Amino acid sequence: MKKIDIYILKDLIKPFIAGVSAFVLIMISNNLFLYTSMIMKSGVPLNIVVALFLYMLPAIIVITFPVAYLFAVLLILGRLSKDSEINALRSCGVSFTRIIFPILIMSLIVSFLGFLINEKIVPHTNHQSVLIMKDMISNQKIPSIKERLFTKMGNEERFFYTDKVNIEKERIEGIFVLDSTKEGYPKVINADYGIRNKNKWILYNGSLKKYSTEGFVSYEIKFKEMELEINIDNATIFSNRKSVQEMSSGEAIKQLDEYKKKGINTNSMEIDYYLKFSLPLATFFIALISAPIGIKFAKMGSYFGVAISIVLVFIWYLIFSISRSFGITGTLEPILAAWLQNIIFGFSGIILMFFINKK
Repeated sequence: MKKIDIYILKDLIKPFIAGVSAFVLIMISNNLFLYTSMIMKSGVPLNIVVALFLYMLPAIIVITFPVAYLFAVLLILGRLSKDSEINALRSCGVSFTRIIFPILIMSLIVSFLGFLINEKIVPHTNHQSVLIMKDMISNQKIPSIKERLFTKMGNEERFFYTDKVNIEKERIEGIFVLDSTKEGYPKVINADYGIRNKNKWILYNGSLKKYSTEGFVSYEIKFKEMELEINIDNATIFSNRKSVQEMSSGEAIKQLDEYKKKGINTNSMEIDYYLKFSLPLATFFIALISAPIGIKFAKMGSYFGVAISIVLVFIWYLIFSISRSFGITGTLEPILAAWLQNIIFGFSGIILMFFINKK
């Protein structure tokens, strides 16, 4: 390895590590904000909360690798260009492709590291975090019911409404339940308040009315206490079946084969399977496009480089989201839906490098 390669890599590694640390901290903070309400309601001890976020860490690190590498590449190339070091190398006959060679090699190493983490560590840690989340949800004294909004409970034709979720008294108040049936008109239940008992609710001081097909009340009863069973529609949360993110690629492909034999639509699962490979390799494809862009706009300042980074990340995730949606609906093949953003970035990067090398 030549001195120039070592010199570039030394400058590249520091901002990359700093970028990974910063983005991990941001994503952990975001998850903490999202799950604060659930944590408070479930009453789990602090050590369980810490364990949950530690289990989330490997998957977060894999996601941050491409973004952190993008920032690192733009920073290092911006500095080299600003100090006229790139011009000096080009005047000595060193091509642009040779200058960014260590950057591309390093991106492959980071991609391989991301793949190993995603394949060997993330399935186990994701599964453990899901188990903790299940326990937290099952221990919530009051589930995620919105005030003054109708909520469909499970797969049943039952709609739930409450005026107020009283956290202090651990109950919901001003309850209205519309229980639709296939024959006749629905039953309507009103209650002053209700307290949760596992997957059941104990309603207090209310009434139950049943309507005839003509729309009249066929009977009405008053009650001081009524038990109401509610099957909350959280199939993916309460199911014991592992998701693709909780399995290695070998386990995932076996489950996909089983589902296909049963005639189950596996588009979403196939996309998640191919993402096990495309997501870690995104670091390399992002390096392909960020290197020529970093050279092209380096003289415009570091702030402009940050702005370009944000735009590139936004474009990458926009293409990813759109292609994934098309893949789920069957418009795109699952493998293409998982790889399209990398293909576009890689192809664009090669074209940009071709034009810069010609100059």
